[in-house]
Amino acid sequence: MNPYALNPTAGTIPPSRIVGRAFEIKTLLQILESQSVLIEQFRRMGKTLLLQKLEHFTREEDHSNKAIYFILQGVRDPTEITDTLLNTLRDQRNFALVKSSFDKMRLLYNAIKPETVNIKDVSFKLPEFKSKWKDALTACLEDIADRKSDSGEILTLILDEFPMMLWNWLEAGKSNEAMELLDVLRNIRHSLKEKNNIRFLICGSIGMSVVLDRLRKDHHYTGEAFNDTANYSIEGMSKEDAVFLCECIQLSGFDCLESKHALFDEICELTENLPFYINKIFAIMALQSSSEISRASIKQAYDALLQEPIHSDSFNQLYTRIQIYYCKEDAWIMTGLLDMLCKHEEAVSEEDITQHIGGEPAVKLALATLTKEHYLMRSFVGEKRHYKFKYKLFRKWWKLNKA
Repeated sequence: MNPYALNPTAGTIPPSRIVGRAFEIKTLLQILESQSVLIEQFRRMGKTLLLQKLEHFTREEDHSNKAIYFILQGVRDPTEITDTLLNTLRDQRNFALVKSSFDKMRLLYNAIKPETVNIKDVSFKLPEFKSKWKDALTACLEDIADRKSDSGEILTLILDEFPMMLWNWLEAGKSNEAMELLDVLRNIRHSLKEKNNIRFLICGSIGMSVVLDRLRKDHHYTGEAFNDTANYSIEGMSKEDAVFLCECIQLSGFDCLESKHALFDEICELTENLPFYINKIFAIMALQSSSEISRASIKQAYDALLQEPIHSDSFNQLYTRIQIYYCKEDAWIMTGLLDMLCKHEEAVSEEDITQHIGGEPAVKLALATLTKEHYLMRSFVGEKRHYKFKYKLFRKWWKLNKA
């Protein structure tokens, strides 16, 4: 494919113009052939664009696995869940894709509001359905599973920001509803297992494990809501994709003053092929260097990205998510570990870390959490565990701004 002009942006772009990620899409579709998927990754890693491109790809290529993207952030309680699904499904292209007459939903709706209605007019947010949200959600998903479909066809429901939605429920005192929803979704996945034609791809900017840990600590939740799903992590782009992204952005009005390939290699190395930060480097150069690209302008933009407060939102989530989603004691230990490790380019042994920080059991738990949350990466020297920042870019920002 030839490069095409793209303006540097931190926002959304049409799915047909999203660069790269072919390998990730292929891998996800392979996993989804047999089971649902859970993606846990913090913000600015390209999750939403990848999922929107996945949806677009499955339709444009007429893939046997068709994906439908749902955004759940802002859904305030279970009574809105079914309506959110329905509103997206009622989009003309989705409605034709699902090929369902929604018989079970009609029966449930008419039993409580006994008048004939078109499925496009159904709403389960009405007060009459407040105690029936489980039945409504179950009927909706069963109707989707009962749709007319070709043999071997799968429909993947992408539930973006599902963990964030549940966290907001917990903050609003709706922990019982959150636990009930988790159990309902797990029961539905099991009951529909024999049909083998529906999958869930659940992701969010906070880990599902954070939500489950809070439910276990505060409400003694014992459910294993996602033990039947595969975990998948989104990393930086491939080098080929990252260079192609640079080529596309350069076509939007940037002039290369030196070897284009060497300059793009420099940008990709500094940003570790993370598409959001590639866009940020170009956006800063557009402001600071009149859209001229040189080694000097790249270095100037990189320093500004790490040091200037105006760009702090690009990284502040690394700090604030720890303060928001973990108790004060755990957050204190985690930030202390990051303060220490940001001063080391090479991995530090767990033994040296515990000697420096103290509180061995709590520190070991915090190291495991930070690794699972993608702040750190773990390696082994012999049989000894070592840790360092997963991304050099984040280590440098933390050292300059937080340590």
